[in-house]
Amino acid sequence: MIFIFGYGYTAKHLVSKVSDKEIFATSRSLNSLQINQKNIRIIDPSKTPNILEKYKNEITHLVISVPPDQSGDIFLKNINFNLHELINLKWIGYLSATSVYGDHDGQFVSETSRLLTKSKRGISRQLAEDQWSQLSKKYNLPLHIFRIAGIYGPERNILGRIQSRNFTRIIKKGHFFSRIYINDLTNIILASMNKPNPISIYNIADDCPSTLDDVIDYISKKISIIIPNEVLYETLSKKEQIESFFSENKKVSNRLIKEELGIILEYPSYKEGYNQIINLNN
Repeated sequence: MIFIFGYGYTAKHLVSKVSDKEIFATSRSLNSLQINQKNIRIIDPSKTPNILEKYKNEITHLVISVPPDQSGDIFLKNINFNLHELINLKWIGYLSATSVYGDHDGQFVSETSRLLTKSKRGISRQLAEDQWSQLSKKYNLPLHIFRIAGIYGPERNILGRIQSRNFTRIIKKGHFFSRIYINDLTNIILASMNKPNPISIYNIADDCPSTLDDVIDYISKKISIIIPNEVLYETLSKKEQIESFFSENKKVSNRLIKEELGIILEYPSYKEGYNQIINLNN
């Protein structure tokens, strides 16, 4: 049995690939969800302790996919349940983000790189990782931390904004972003579920860190649109620069997921990913 805390974009795509296990997932939007799978039950987050207690002998996998707040992980803060009571638990997956690395001047970061984040989101992620790591060491829990690059895919991409032409293109040469297509992300999580290696950290990103310019140029040429609004990053105010996604420059290495999990990406770069997105929109 799989328990998922946070039935968001990633979790929805993940469960669509799992038909052989019973799944519980939490969501605050129970009335607006359409569930087409018989093996999944959606519950309010407040019901989590009851479900964990009731199925403590059946739950084998636990996925935490809710973003943290300033005090760290929401699951650990609000759920009054001792996880070591899940006696058949084989795998915990905490979905973190590469924002914990902060700025590395455009250099590659691996799972052992220094965590230099100064952003509020990155600091919250790092705090949540620390909380999970401490708990896992205390109770010998099978923790796996996934530091995920920018997630994109159907219904989560910049294609629509470019097509609307109401889009300002911020230009900053030599500033790299890493990303991962949703299908590859869920394949990697499932691969780890099937090959647990407790107390592991995995970067999840594709093979091609790239500038935002490269991505926009590629999409624009594919759909024959010219982006009229261009702004040089250097002309933004200091406040706008700090608050923008351009405050941290790094390339994320995915070597470990290939070596340990045998991952072969379906969408190794933004080109394959946006080819698929454009095809789905036609």
